[in-house]
Amino acid sequence: MPTTLVALALIAAFGAFAAARIWPQGDPQMLPHEHPDLPADHPHLAGSKRHTHAYIIDDLHAHWPVMSR
Repeated sequence: MPTTLVALALIAAFGAFAAARIWPQGDPQMLPHEHPDLPADHPHLAGSKRHTHAYIIDDLHAHWPVMSR
């Protein structure tokens, strides 16, 4: 049991270290994007197909938008 505990702790520590190194440093919360498939009068658009808001994956946002640099 102690050996298993140490092994799992090392795996968790490695995972946390790897995530901290791999995660993008300047990951923005507000992302500009557009919805060409929604009608212009859809409530989500608020008058503009291109808009910016905190991005979450939901029914209207099925995937993470590709950021242009």
